[in-house]
Amino acid sequence: MNTRPKLIFVLAALALALCLNVTCAFAEGGSPETVAEHFTKSFYMLDDNMADFLSESALTNEDDVNMVELYLRLKEDEAVRRGHKMSYLQMFPILMKAHVVSMDEETAVVEVKTTALRSINPLYRAVGYIFCLLEEHNFDNTLTLVKEGGEWKVGSGALDLAI
Repeated sequence: MNTRPKLIFVLAALALALCLNVTCAFAEGGSPETVAEHFTKSFYMLDDNMADFLSESALTNEDDVNMVELYLRLKEDEAVRRGHKMSYLQMFPILMKAHVVSMDEETAVVEVKTTALRSINPLYRAVGYIFCLLEEHNFDNTLTLVKEGGEWKVGSGALDLAI
């Protein structure tokens, strides 16, 4: 019995399937929905890498102030006023759905529905889940994305960044 050709055929089919899967993943990586989801997660987690997803017009205002730095500084001040650390204000998205409302070559409007939990630390989530202490927060946002340098970026007026 000659199983060598069968084994080669199976391995070639698996390699082809893996290549197609990786190609599809990279093709989707720059879609408006994906960019909106990554930005939204960074926004709710108060992560400064949200700047990577913002267009130039959204990142700085007319006085060349970095809007992400300003937003994070204001959030930190808010946390201190409330007697907490900034980590108390972080929200961990547990469910996120994004869909394109309208789109052309240069702009896209994406609606993002997010369900998030307070992200104090992972132990809080575990204990809160066991004792039913967790409160889910639901957010519905509409983001306008623009093509900038061949990539989708979140435009001006993104969530609370329009200070």
